[in-house]
Amino acid sequence: MINDKLQKNADIRYAESEDQTYPTELPDTEWFRTNVPCQYTCPAHTDVSNYIGLVAQGRFDEAYILNRRDNVFPGVLGRVCARPCESTCRRGLIDKTIRICWLKRSASDYRSDKFLPRKAPVTRKQKVAIIGAGSAGLSAARDLAIMGYKVVVYEMFPEPGGMMVGGIPIWRLPRDVVQNEVDQYFGALGVEIRLNTKIGYKDHISLSELLRRYDAVIMAPGSAIPAEIGIPGENFKGYEYGLPWLEKINFHHPETASFGRRVVVLGMGFTAMDCCRSARRMGAEDVTVVYRRTQLEAPVEEYEIEECELEGIKFIYLAAPVEVVGNDEGKVTGIKFIRNKLGAPDKSGRRSPVPIEGSEFIIPCDVVIPATGQWNDTSWIDPDLKVELQRNGNVKRDPDTWMTNVNGLFAGGDYTEGSRNLIAAIADGHKVANGVHEFLTGQKPPRRRSSHEIMEVWRRSLDYEKIERQEMRFLELDKRFPDDIRTALTREAEIGFTREMAMKEATRCLQCAYNILIDSDLCILCAACVDVCPEKIIRLVPLKELGGVAGADQYQTDPAMAEAQTLLLDENECIRCGLCVVRCPTQAIKMARFQYSDPKAHWYVSEPGLSAPIPK
Repeated sequence: MINDKLQKNADIRYAESEDQTYPTELPDTEWFRTNVPCQYTCPAHTDVSNYIGLVAQGRFDEAYILNRRDNVFPGVLGRVCARPCESTCRRGLIDKTIRICWLKRSASDYRSDKFLPRKAPVTRKQKVAIIGAGSAGLSAARDLAIMGYKVVVYEMFPEPGGMMVGGIPIWRLPRDVVQNEVDQYFGALGVEIRLNTKIGYKDHISLSELLRRYDAVIMAPGSAIPAEIGIPGENFKGYEYGLPWLEKINFHHPETASFGRRVVVLGMGFTAMDCCRSARRMGAEDVTVVYRRTQLEAPVEEYEIEECELEGIKFIYLAAPVEVVGNDEGKVTGIKFIRNKLGAPDKSGRRSPVPIEGSEFIIPCDVVIPATGQWNDTSWIDPDLKVELQRNGNVKRDPDTWMTNVNGLFAGGDYTEGSRNLIAAIADGHKVANGVHEFLTGQKPPRRRSSHEIMEVWRRSLDYEKIERQEMRFLELDKRFPDDIRTALTREAEIGFTREMAMKEATRCLQCAYNILIDSDLCILCAACVDVCPEKIIRLVPLKELGGVAGADQYQTDPAMAEAQTLLLDENECIRCGLCVVRCPTQAIKMARFQYSDPKAHWYVSEPGLSAPIPK
């Protein structure tokens, strides 16, 4: 960053802020993508730097509420989020990225109360029905209820939560966390959830009937049909798809899930990891995961694979299934594979596996669990509605309004975008709720509010480089596999950070959303800021040395400016301590917080009767 007269940033505009000590500014999207990538990369644009700053100060209550404003389920996501934010964290330029996800969990673990809202008053005459009580459906229900609509959610399973309860094992996501953030929270808010209710023209109630009863209907049932591999022998007993297999366990019927001493799991995604580790907890002695690519292409983190290996799970890479082997009784006895080599990249950017002729081999086993993705079920939609589908079978919706070709019928989440992750579905829920509100009223919802400035802690944390990244605490191995299977399936494997660990890890955050601005009209080039900077990243340099810097050329050609100087600040190395702001004798330096403003991300955030303040 250079003196502001040499900056070309015409897109920055000021926004109202209750605390003008560190005023909020709204930069252009490209600036935010580059400078605050964690928040930009999060599909829900969670205010990462501010909630981490609150955790650093031990303000877990406020950190939790700030999280819930954006991503609805902090305690859930703090355990199972896909964490796209962490891969882009700028702390990784120095050493290791911040454990953003686990700090979200800490905010939930150490809050002092459940902070349940009062019932949202129904202030609008329109009613909205939502199909599916998963991440996308509940996210939309929360926003619409707070906006004053009567909302009814229809769910086919006996518990709300979608993948949170059906697809994620209890040993990874305790049910009391889900019950608090789903059952209790939405119950207090006044959202009605009707369980054990299937929608369809052959079921309890048809989609056409919902459209007659409600002013708007949102389809958010998720992706529920397992993707078939298409190999011989898939009809053998003991061959069971990952998601339905997990649902039997998660809905407290493990005795109905296929069980064997030797288990082979196909795939390397989140569901595959849940299946292989659940199989060990059910008593399987030999569990093998087979993946058609290498570990480098696997979508799961390295620590997950390490935990699997600690639990005795084996991995075979670069192999693809070609046939399920069975006996005369129709029972699985093994599965045949062919080895692969990596070829050209596919559409996702990963190199495609290419079979190696003559390399087949068989793994003997009792159970085969393919966990290679899901597809959408559209068979329940009334044919007479003629809802348009995409080529891949997902429901087609308008990219801006989220409405289908049927008036008043909206869709979002995995049902329109394909199988993804919880945080992406939550972001869709926010957006489809906005679309419904605009459809019913012709008006956009209020914009999201700014967050509280929390600079004081960073003035006390100048030794941030010396703080090592905190690592997750895990349950001891001998406690993960008790003789009682139900206990093994429900005992949480990750213990979480202590309070002290969370605050220590949060202090490592660079607070990228804060930035230094220098007013050249007030700056007297005294270099006091240069002297006080603990990281020595502010420099006083001659203009003639700034060749190639945007905005400097016009001054270099002016003879009167030949000996002129300016200030340079390295944003990558700045720790946002604020000492330069305090030291400046002319108040030419200020610390400003940049808040991302997505023109398509309007959602209402004020929860009624909240018993703790949302940071302003």
